[in-house]
This record gives sequence, structure tokens and C-alpha cells, in this order.
Amino acid sequence: MKLTISLDILEEAFYYVSPMKPVSTVPLIYATFLIEKSQVAYTIDNKPKFIRKIERLFKAAFHEIIQENQAYSEILDQDQLLPLEEHLAQQSQLIESVKAAIQKYPELNLIRLELAGSWPVFQTEAGHLDFTE
Repeated sequence: MKLTISLDILEEAFYYVSPMKPVSTVPLIYATFLIEKSQVAYTIDNKPKFIRKIERLFKAAFHEIIQENQAYSEILDQDQLLPLEEHLAQQSQLIESVKAAIQKYPELNLIRLELAGSWPVFQTEAGHLDFTE
């Protein structure tokens, strides 16, 4: 069975989104796992999620991801101008840190990572988002 979780590094939160991945206006990372039926629990709404033991492992990995990428998260949150190369380098580092943190736990069988939502890759001063307007 496959289970997808969205990682929101700006809000420092994650959400189960299987089987439908919602469209997002914020930068998200979708992580898809191949899991055994014994690793699945269901919510009151009959939505799949990790059992507690596996979810604790994921939370530990997620905490590490948040800590390692705090600087880039702040850049994204403040919509700071960065050169294209810097955004791509930061995104690459973020993806590698997600893979590394999750793969520390053999019970978390990561099979796919996706960037979703609004990830800046090119922006001039005129393209800067002013959230006060």
C-alpha cells in the first residue's frame, strides 16, 4: 500500500494526503511511502495513516528536517530575493535532507518525493510578494 504525506516546512506541520494530493499555493513536499498493511491505522473518517509506532519515527525524521532547513524556511517565509542558482541549491539541499532523515529509519520505506505548490525559482524586486497589502 502507498501512503503520501505532505510536509509543510513553513508551518512545521505534516498532513496525510493519500490518495488525493491537494493543490497548494504554499511550498509543500509530498513524501510517498510503501507500507505494509500492519503499519496502517485509520482515522474516524476512514483515512489511512501510520500506526503510532511508525508515526513517532516519522515525527523524529520530520523534526530533523525542520531543524536542518530552518534558514531556508525563513527565506521562503519572508519571500526573500535569491538568485536562481541559490534557490535551486537550497531546494536540492532540502530534498537531500528529507531523503537522508527519512532513510535513517528502515521502517519508513520512502519511494517518492515531490515538490508541490509555490516554490520560487526566479524573482525580481517587482515580483516580491508584499503580504501587507
